[in-house]
Amino acid sequence: MIETRFKDTEVGRIPEEWQLDRLKENFEFKTNNTLSRNTLSDSGIIQDVHYGDVLVKYGSHLDVQKDDVPYISDDGFKSSSFISDGDVIIADTAEDETVGKATEVLNVGNNKLVSGLHTMWLHPINQEKYALGYLGYAFNASIYHNQLLPLMQGTKVTSVSKSAIKDTYIVVPSKFEQTRIATVLSNVDALISELGRLIEKKRAIKQGAMQQLLTCKKRLKGFSEPWVEKKLGEDATILRGSSPRPIEDYITDSQDGLNWIKIGDVKPEDKYLRKTAEKIKKEGLSKTRQVKKGDFILSNSMSFGRPYILDIDGCIHDGWLVIQDYQEAYDMQLLYYILCSDAIMDQYVSMAAGSSVQNLNKEKVANVLLYAPTSLQEQSAIASILTSMDDEITALEAKKVKCEQIKQGMMQQLLTGKIRLVETAVKTNATFANVHFRRSVLAAEIADRLCEEPTFGHVKMEKMLFLTERLCRIDIGSHYHRDAAGPYDNRALRSIDSQLKKQKWFEVRRTEKGNRYVPMQNRGKHKTYFDKYFSAVLPTFEKIIDTFKTQNTERCEIVATLYSAWEDFLNSNKTFTDADIVNEVLNNWHESKKRISRERWLNAIQWMRENGFVPNDRNG
Repeated sequence: MIETRFKDTEVGRIPEEWQLDRLKENFEFKTNNTLSRNTLSDSGIIQDVHYGDVLVKYGSHLDVQKDDVPYISDDGFKSSSFISDGDVIIADTAEDETVGKATEVLNVGNNKLVSGLHTMWLHPINQEKYALGYLGYAFNASIYHNQLLPLMQGTKVTSVSKSAIKDTYIVVPSKFEQTRIATVLSNVDALISELGRLIEKKRAIKQGAMQQLLTCKKRLKGFSEPWVEKKLGEDATILRGSSPRPIEDYITDSQDGLNWIKIGDVKPEDKYLRKTAEKIKKEGLSKTRQVKKGDFILSNSMSFGRPYILDIDGCIHDGWLVIQDYQEAYDMQLLYYILCSDAIMDQYVSMAAGSSVQNLNKEKVANVLLYAPTSLQEQSAIASILTSMDDEITALEAKKVKCEQIKQGMMQQLLTGKIRLVETAVKTNATFANVHFRRSVLAAEIADRLCEEPTFGHVKMEKMLFLTERLCRIDIGSHYHRDAAGPYDNRALRSIDSQLKKQKWFEVRRTEKGNRYVPMQNRGKHKTYFDKYFSAVLPTFEKIIDTFKTQNTERCEIVATLYSAWEDFLNSNKTFTDADIVNEVLNNWHESKKRISRERWLNAIQWMRENGFVPNDRNG
């Protein structure tokens, strides 16, 4: 890190050595086409970058070799009409303030791309001035987007004009620093993409499980009771909501009011409805439909047939249907999955066929056919499997959101120069910082994240430090040795423990489960230093923490040991195999390593490859 001097500019405070590039002086605004979405297809000669895809589908970068770009059949374009690597495509129209969203085009190769409807195509006049990958972040940073806000026009549809945007500025560090910024942020993007792919994979697995488990194609062991097909109305009560009118006379801010459930209180992806934005007076109860926790509600028009489980009591208007009194025949969770299944949705669609507007009524819902086990125990067992899958998907989605938030924070810091990724020739005390202190700051963050976990103690701290140093490629002065529990630096750990206690962040206490890190009064006050020293490696650090948070100490030992042995082979420039790595661990480390089977070591190597926890592996 460097001590930065700032200057005031048209767009805010930026480092003194950075410059502002006005778009009209540094970019050529090239001509786009006006082909609409209905002219695009999955095959053709030329690919078309449509504004809707810039807004929704593409991130800061459009990788032509990886991302899905639609085609047009028209071949009447000149070569000058084709997009190049490093060009920027901006969406000039949107339904909200996302107008101005941009993507930098990468890896064009031999492909032919044109800029489509409602886009602005910017080609750098001096391409050598900008590091490849930097512009995608520069144009999506808040310091740039804030310039667009006063330029936006329209109400239902918002747009920004080419003439207005030409006088906006991007911030431009040195090309070296551009490269560093782009590299750090692209690592975060890679992690976000990886999580997105994993979420889609888990959703597909869950969908396949639903098709098997909800159709009796696959039975769980221990159950042999018959399955039956019945109309929902045979075992449940379906009613329509009602609204007191005029509704505005019944809305209240009183805490003892009744929850007033509206369509806007749920999102399509929600499973439960847990709160409402408004309440109504108790006097309105006789003019509405009261519903209870555990009931199902379905919109009879919007989000056609989508069920939600009530986690609160409340009242519903006539836009809702409620399913009640089902508990003797159906497990609540299983009924949810049945109502979400394709089989039920297909029946709703069939019932609505021929109508100009798709809607449901209580008779249609009562007549829908459900196929389910007669045994509530079997229902519960099936639901438990599907719920576990949902919980896993939800956790991954939360992790993805967290990474996206981290990225936004990093962009704000990196693209305003508040955090720097370069070193000056003369290192100040702040940038050079005592290596032992920086090591303790890192340990404090690890302890802060993991101290509540039953698996976390002295040994696991050592393994987490080792993996963080290696995977994040940071040097904090540790010297690891081969030992019984894996790579180990006892002197460094004693120094860390002393510094943590000195700063009153954590102290080590001896317990029945070993040495534990116990918070002290200044817990959390290390974070300013952590952000200063380690912000550039935060995405990788987050991945390490999330992966190993609940892993036991032995698992961490296995991965750290293999990483170290693997790294030693790479440094020796010798050809080696997975078996060679395991043999090295079993024969040349410590006798205690032999308590772990060869198969577990080999399986761990494969797991490390699949999850990206490997050294710079030149041998693949």
